[in-house]
Order: sequence, then C-alpha cells, then structure tokens
Amino acid sequence: MRAFVRCFFIACGISAVSPLKAKDFDYGWKGDPYYTYASCFWNFKDEKLVNLDSSETTLYQHLLKKSLKPTTLLVEFFGSPLPYLAAYMKTNHPSPYSDFDIGETANILNVLTAGEEDPWGASVFLGKIVPFKPAGRGKGYTGIAYSGGLLTLGRKHMKGNLIYDDSWYQIEWKIKGLRITRIYKQFWSFRAGLKEHNNPCISDVYYVSLYRDRTDFYSRGFSFWRNSVFDVYAGFRRSDFNPVKLSVLLGRNFPSKLKNKRLTYSFSAGVLWEGENKYFGYMKETDKTPKLQFILRPTVKF
Repeated sequence: MRAFVRCFFIACGISAVSPLKAKDFDYGWKGDPYYTYASCFWNFKDEKLVNLDSSETTLYQHLLKKSLKPTTLLVEFFGSPLPYLAAYMKTNHPSPYSDFDIGETANILNVLTAGEEDPWGASVFLGKIVPFKPAGRGKGYTGIAYSGGLLTLGRKHMKGNLIYDDSWYQIEWKIKGLRITRIYKQFWSFRAGLKEHNNPCISDVYYVSLYRDRTDFYSRGFSFWRNSVFDVYAGFRRSDFNPVKLSVLLGRNFPSKLKNKRLTYSFSAGVLWEGENKYFGYMKETDKTPKLQFILRPTVKF
C-alpha cells in the first residue's frame, strides 16, 4: 500500500487532465499539494448542453434539480501529498521536522497542513455531469458540473501531523464544478454529509462544507467576489449535534503569466477550531496541538 501511494503521488504530479465535455467515458488526473486525484467516469445517457444566464444562484439551483435523476458513475482515487509528507517526517525524521518549529507550541508544517484528516482514499459518485455555457453567448463549452451523491472510503486518520489507525467512510450530497471563460476561471464545491469512523477515539460527525475559488485574469483591483478563495467547513458530533470542528479560510488569487501561459499565485489564511469532544482516549491524551490554530495555504495554480 505504501509503495502504491507514493507512486500514485508521483504519477499525479507529472501532468493534469480536466475534461470539459461530457462524454460516454473519460478520465482525468490532477496534481495538487493538498488534494491529488485520478478519476474516470461513465455516462449512461448523453447530457444536453445547458444554456444559463450569468447568475451563479441560477446555475446551482439547476444542478440540484438535475442531480435527482442520476446518469453518471464516477470513481476517484485521491491523496494528500503535503499533509502525508509532514506526518511522515514527524514520525520517521523528527529532527528535520523540529527545524520548522516556531517557539514551543507551533510548527510551520503543522500550520500548512492543519485540518487535513485523510491521507488517501477512494470515492464513488452517482449523479450527473452536465456541460453548460452562459445563455446568449458563442458556441462551445465553458464549464462542466457534477451534482449527486458520493460514497468515500479510506484508511488512516491524520491529526497534528500524526497518523492513526482508522477505517472510515462518508456519505455526502454535493455540487461541484468548473467554469472557464476568456476572462475568468471559477471552481466551486458545496457538500453536506456524514462521516463515520471505526476508531472509537474519533467522533462521527455530520458536516457541511462550502468552497468557492475564482480567478479573474484581467482584474487587478481588490474584490471579495473576484480573485478570491472562500473555504468553510463545519462539523457536528453525530450523537448530540454539538460542534466539534470549524475551519474558515479566506484567500486572494494573483493571476500572472509564465511564458505566455496563465498561472495563478494564491494565498489563503484562516483559523481551525476543534472542540474537546472531537477526540477521546489515547488520541486526546497524546494530542498536544492547540484547540485554535492558524492556517496558511500558499499554492500555485496552472
């Protein structure tokens, strides 16, 4: 398993494919320091191109309605390279890891990876993959969206850059998509679900997550709506619905060019809070990380 995971990380870091058309069968992969994946999907029924106006709300409502009649099956394998590397260093190379310490309680690697729980896993999605374009504009696809149910399975759990034994699964409903035009690129992912663990020291949780990332290539002024990243996660313990985890990340995208190719420098910062009832037993006793942590997410997007 370890050899497979390492080879998987290397392979996904070499190149990336993101299909913009809904075909009968297709695949894609993408390398990212926090979420690297490889996926393939099958369309049981051809989806027509959807013409919508420029309203994001209209698009999300349309996708929610469309997902009630699933026509697509998608399988995805994913991993978290940077968080896994940080945990590997802390366990197997504690001296180099300690070189990143800030004072007595903080570590740069932990600041960069705080909140990441899943080293790797596999997902099965059943729903719709819908190509769309703004109404009244030229021909061609400008985006593709996923909406439907998702089952995810995984092994191991990360906390404070330590890896614990755990077999877990989560069931969620999500709307996820990509929209590309000549002047901007936008990603979004809205999801809600349940995550259960077989490790009795980890609380089962209901959760909601909202993510939006937009890059306007010709906009240089500050705007919360343009060139921004917004990422919020809230988890509630299944047994009593008390909050056990909350993370909020706000970021800024800086579009640029490298040899006439577009790329974006992105920097996000935020906070992570985990309640006392998130962990129990030996995981709570050995947990030395503060309940409220500062998070940084610097990335480069191509």
